[in-house]
Amino acid sequence: MKIDHLLSFRKVAQTGSFTRAAQELFITQPTVTHHIQQLEYELGCSLLIRSNQDTRLTPEGEELLVKVGELFRLLEEIKGIASRKKVISGELKLAASSVMGTYFLPPLLKIFSDKYADIDINLKFGNSYAIATWVQDGFVDVGFAPWVPGFTSLVFDKATAEPCVLVASPAYCEAHRDALRNLDFSAVRFILREKGTRVHELAMGWMKRLGRMDAPTPLITGDMESSKNLVLSGVGVAIIPRCCVEQSLCVGSMEEIKLPESLRMPAVEYFVVRRKNEKAEPISELLLSELNERYGIRLQKNGRLGTESSS
Repeated sequence: MKIDHLLSFRKVAQTGSFTRAAQELFITQPTVTHHIQQLEYELGCSLLIRSNQDTRLTPEGEELLVKVGELFRLLEEIKGIASRKKVISGELKLAASSVMGTYFLPPLLKIFSDKYADIDINLKFGNSYAIATWVQDGFVDVGFAPWVPGFTSLVFDKATAEPCVLVASPAYCEAHRDALRNLDFSAVRFILREKGTRVHELAMGWMKRLGRMDAPTPLITGDMESSKNLVLSGVGVAIIPRCCVEQSLCVGSMEEIKLPESLRMPAVEYFVVRRKNEKAEPISELLLSELNERYGIRLQKNGRLGTESSS
């Protein structure tokens, strides 16, 4: 029986939803479903009753939830034995792109700050080039951003990849239904991230694949939240990494504009950025260890430079 399976079960029980459980655990819904199925197979009984309205616990599920709570409390006590012996303090300086800092890092930093309460976390936001520069010059310890060329003193380890989607508000989709269905963007206003971001580059490349378009002048935003708010307000359509709009898509405040396979959106790859052939500071090593434990990201020991083909 694996801890991850019990984590998924507890989160589904708490939220009443496989979708919300997956979002809060930062895993996919099929993974949550697989974890529950494995538990039910191992225990030989049903734990959840799933319907269109909600998800409820069976009597066996309610009993297991009590035991799982006891188990996790015991695990926290075990983890606390070592931390009480030695207090680790200092400052952890990080830099992240808006997507990584908003959607990828929070659960990791929550775990880290709970475990090392005396370590101050300083998180800066910037575009990929700024983050690489800050890491290279030693202003931050570790960066989280898309790959950028030209930094031969840095190593890039792939952390995650997020597919991009084309989204708009339901009202905007309804008003432009026929045009969007026919991929006619001549009267559609695009909302784009600022030049220099990886999402902007991918969006411009995708738009070129559509051919010549006499579309209205796009709106350019400096951060992902501004793009999302403009979409929600019905200003236009945006090309955004799916993780940024997953919740809005689930509740119906945004709609994904379906595209044919030939025009499928590319994914944005995000990397852990470190200085090459340099031993990390002890506090940074603690974070990288948590990164490996939570996400299974194995960092290169000797430092191998990221290449354009890998991004």
